[in-house]
Amino acid sequence: MSCGRANEQGAQFCKSCGAKLSQSDNSQQGMNNSASDSDAAFKQNNGYQQYDISENVYVGTTRMTKKEFDKCESIKPITKNLMVAAIITYVIGIISFVVNVIVAGNIFGILDVVIVVGLGLGIQLAKSRACAVALGAYSLFNLIFMMILTGRPGGWLIIICAVYAIIYTFKYQKTWNKYQQTGQL
Repeated sequence: MSCGRANEQGAQFCKSCGAKLSQSDNSQQGMNNSASDSDAAFKQNNGYQQYDISENVYVGTTRMTKKEFDKCESIKPITKNLMVAAIITYVIGIISFVVNVIVAGNIFGILDVVIVVGLGLGIQLAKSRACAVALGAYSLFNLIFMMILTGRPGGWLIIICAVYAIIYTFKYQKTWNKYQQTGQL
């Protein structure tokens, strides 16, 4: 039961649509797919078939893990964009470290580096919407602070990175939640 796309030998899930490729007896426990099982459930429920949800139960072991989900072809563009956003935060962290801590000698500049790199790690590893939104708020704070301090805006790259991260973390979570509910990508 897949979309027809060729998959790797031994793959449990279709890389394109996320459907389970091989049905085992263990994953079908609790699921009634034949007419006689449905009739038995109807009789068991005293004629109230609407309460028989056994045909709609989706056993948890037939779903992909997040690691398997990230490898699906339809998810790779989203995860790639999240990786790009995270890499940009790392570059911003390195630039901030060099300029603020090494060149200017501002030891408190390390706090900026820790915040930016930490939020980048949250975006890359956890695909965290909270980290993306926090990066956006932090970047706006930096923009306003730079305008007050120097009279001109600064930190545009981190704002662009934050917007990018917010868009793709929300897309990722929306796709993951849809997969969790329906079993389809």
